[in-house]
Amino acid sequence: MTSAILPKISNNPSLSEYIPKNKFAVSPNCPVTEPEFNWLFKQREQNGFALAFVKVSARSFLVHIPSFIECLNAKRGL
Repeated sequence: MTSAILPKISNNPSLSEYIPKNKFAVSPNCPVTEPEFNWLFKQREQNGFALAFVKVSARSFLVHIPSFIECLNAKRGL
């Protein structure tokens, strides 16, 4: 059984907090390298990052940037 860490999501998230997954992976705002990001995405159900991704269609995901940062901080122990 895996336990998910619930990020602190604001009550009124704005659209500016979301970015397409493929654009976030290569943006300067991404705090990890592209291969690390891809691994985190592929293992999102096991590592607690599932809350940071929103499925739009079969192959399209958005990243909720504040949730991703909080999940990453929790993973790193910050």
